[in-house]
Amino acid sequence: MENNIVKICIIGGGNISSTRHIPALKKLKNVEIVGILGTNEEKIKKLCKKTRIKNYLIVNDPKNDKKIVEKCEWFKNVDAVVIGTPPNQHYPLIKLGLELGKDVLVEKPMVMNPKEAEELVKLAKEKKLIFNVVHNFNFANGMKKLSKIIETKKYGEVLSICEVQLTNRNRRLPLWYNDLPLGLFYDEAAHFIYLLLRHGGDIKIENGYAQYNSKKDATPRTLSIDASAGKIPVHMYMNFNAPVCEWYYTVFFENRILYYDFFKDILIDLPTDKEHYASDILKNDVSRTFQYWGNFIKNGFLRVSNNLYYGHDYVMKIFVEKVITRDDSLEKYITNEYGRKTVKAMNDIIDKVGK
Repeated sequence: MENNIVKICIIGGGNISSTRHIPALKKLKNVEIVGILGTNEEKIKKLCKKTRIKNYLIVNDPKNDKKIVEKCEWFKNVDAVVIGTPPNQHYPLIKLGLELGKDVLVEKPMVMNPKEAEELVKLAKEKKLIFNVVHNFNFANGMKKLSKIIETKKYGEVLSICEVQLTNRNRRLPLWYNDLPLGLFYDEAAHFIYLLLRHGGDIKIENGYAQYNSKKDATPRTLSIDASAGKIPVHMYMNFNAPVCEWYYTVFFENRILYYDFFKDILIDLPTDKEHYASDILKNDVSRTFQYWGNFIKNGFLRVSNNLYYGHDYVMKIFVEKVITRDDSLEKYITNEYGRKTVKAMNDIIDKVGK
């Protein structure tokens, strides 16, 4: 590392790399993106041209092509890799990076099962390398406000949490999602799980039930999960046949309800409506409306100007600081321990639901 400039290799040339990882890294003055490593040469070339990244390397099999990567001249100068590939490709790519002495930041979910997670956590520890996971919604603006309210106990103890995910399958979805266990669930539910770990603690899956469209469709039609995060009761409801896409994270206090809208990065904070008189209902409706539209307009400007990163910018900044300082305690919510616990909880859901 020269003059505290961290040299980074992007692994993967898909949507998350091009719209989140690379733009967030390019905002940092102490980062140089040296090159891109991927499997699709045409896509990688286009991304390099678009982002003005000079180097690329095509690697079809991380396990067997390790020597090709190791001999690549520009890769020798890389300090860290940022992985944005499908989840079922994470394990060999993380292992490749760690074995070649590179710090690693990987997109959620960290890997596919607890065995893979434990092996890689051990390897990173042995090699004294930074190994972190992109748990970005921890650091989105609205979620930061919610986390502060929970952690300072501003409204007292959390009584329960409810998570709702509605997914429209006609939207732009990756081609590989049905190759994962429970399909879209395994790609997307990590966001819910790592937030529960932060707000409640270790997760225990109590009950689970899924309905399917067909035997060939790995993604359930609907999925319902009852769980606990520490002492907090949790209910998760996912509908993967919905006509619209909406994700909500709702936290219940004794006299307060807060719900977070993931896609719009909006937090709504409402008091109890007491005895549910018309005046109480109207007061809450007015408050909800002003909170929603105020944040919608603000975040709309950020989105149009390509500055709404949903916490990716903070994750990249902290990871780079960790690479420079070698201090993995700077932000615990992206550590591989939280990644491991997230993977375990997701696999517990798969075991409970079955198919």
